[in-house]
Formats: sequence, structure tokens, C-alpha cells
Amino acid sequence: MFVHSLRVRFRDLDAYNHVNNAVYLTYFEEARIAFITAIGLRDLFSPERSTVIAHAEVDYRAPALLGDQLDIEVTVGEVRNSSYALHYRIIRRSDGKLIATGKTVQVCFNFALNAPTRLPEAWRTLLRNGASADAPLSNIA
Repeated sequence: MFVHSLRVRFRDLDAYNHVNNAVYLTYFEEARIAFITAIGLRDLFSPERSTVIAHAEVDYRAPALLGDQLDIEVTVGEVRNSSYALHYRIIRRSDGKLIATGKTVQVCFNFALNAPTRLPEAWRTLLRNGASADAPLSNIA
């Protein structure tokens, strides 16, 4: 499991002073980029092989508030021919409260051809290694 940590910013809030629902997808994105960078996958991206998001979902469990320190756990789900799933859990560090869960599906995409393409074996290896319970990853300071 990979953990990305961030603090709720004022700009993340809505009129009710809790994190706006749309911001959680940004939190997932920040954690996803940190994860793929940490495992070396981002270094393999090119115009012929990168990713696009084909699906995103969020389940809201509890509000997050200004100043909350959030830990976003990222785990690899199903890896298919041209796509892979990432699962997320957002936990408030101060009390361990589950704030949200979610999932994104990334599709390997060839921007030169404007079409999906098969996941390279090197990507599969990095995703498998990144998902390994024996090698937890973290970027928490």
C-alpha cells in the first residue's frame, strides 16, 4: 500500500466549511501521481503510451475540515489488457476516521493514434511490485 499525505487547504472548502465533493477527485489525482511516480511508472510515459481516466467513483463517509491532515491510501486493483484500477481510502490522521473511499480506472492510451493500447509488460511489473504487501510505499514526511 502507498500512502500520500496532505493537509486540507482553505480553497478546498465549500460554503458549509467542509471539503467540497469535487475536491476528493483532486485528492485521488494527487495520490495517484505520487504513486505512479514512486513506482517508476510515470518515467515510462510517452505520447505513444500514457494514461487517461476512463472511470472515477467516490463514496463519501465523513466530512473533512480545514487543517485536517489526510492520509490517502492507494492500492492497485484489477490489471487488464489495456487498463488498471486504483483504489483509494482517505483517512483523517488525528482520529483515524474514514473520510472517503474511491476508485479510478486508468486506460493505457496512445495519443499519437488517439486510441487505447495494450498495457506494456513493464507497466504490469511495476504495478504488481507497487501493489505488493511486502513492499509498502509511503511519501509521508
